[in-house]
Amino acid sequence: MKINRKELRKIACKQLKGNWLWVIGLLIIPGIINLFLEYITNYVWTGSLNTNNLSLISWWQGLGWSIFTIITALIATMIAWGVQYATLAFRDTGKKPNVFKAMFSSFTNGYFFKTFLTSLLTTLFTFLWGLLLIVPGIIKSFSYAMTPYIMKDMIDSKHEMTATEAISESRKIMKGNKTTLFIIWLTFNIWYFIIGLAGIAIAFLYLKPFNKPLADLIFQALIAYLIAIILIAIINFLLSLYLQPYYRQTVANFYRNLVGDKYLRKDNN
Repeated sequence: MKINRKELRKIACKQLKGNWLWVIGLLIIPGIINLFLEYITNYVWTGSLNTNNLSLISWWQGLGWSIFTIITALIATMIAWGVQYATLAFRDTGKKPNVFKAMFSSFTNGYFFKTFLTSLLTTLFTFLWGLLLIVPGIIKSFSYAMTPYIMKDMIDSKHEMTATEAISESRKIMKGNKTTLFIIWLTFNIWYFIIGLAGIAIAFLYLKPFNKPLADLIFQALIAYLIAIILIAIINFLLSLYLQPYYRQTVANFYRNLVGDKYLRKDNN
């Protein structure tokens, strides 16, 4: 099936019109919760909000930090899947539950156990492929990208699924479509790269190396690049408020365009 990427973006933009506050909430609030969990874990086990002193703590503190880091990562993954569930539901029905109910949708209504197991296996498989080389890991991440959406459809259709069924189905439907999804991803994310290059170029042009002592030149370079990094971070954050919800909605449309109601039917096998 030929997929019109431009049309998918156009439809997504139309769906998001008047709904930006809700989708931005689904971006920011999970991010805040994830940061909070990370900082709490670091502080409880290392006495610091970061991991700079991780090598100085005892083995049992390190073990506790490792266990809690894995737990918080799993919670973050579950929340991310909940956001994808809510995005697909919004795409299909236009319904917008409150942000907290939407982001924790993977924990309720019979989703929890299946989501937990499948998301864990998806992460594990992607990680193992990434151990081989970076490129196979990236390819597999696109191959498994439709797993959360298939999961939601299968659960909603009361389909009795196995732990790896949604993963296998994602691999099947993405065969021949990974490049399309990659281009969609690149269309949105290339802007971060462009802004980063622009910021570095401006900082470089700001430097005036002629007839200056080396110490002054080094100091000037540090100041210039520090300002560039701060500005790039601010611009990228503001850009994310637009690009990430837009990308997420486009991917939901990509999925529905790809499979239709195949997995919503009880005879989806």
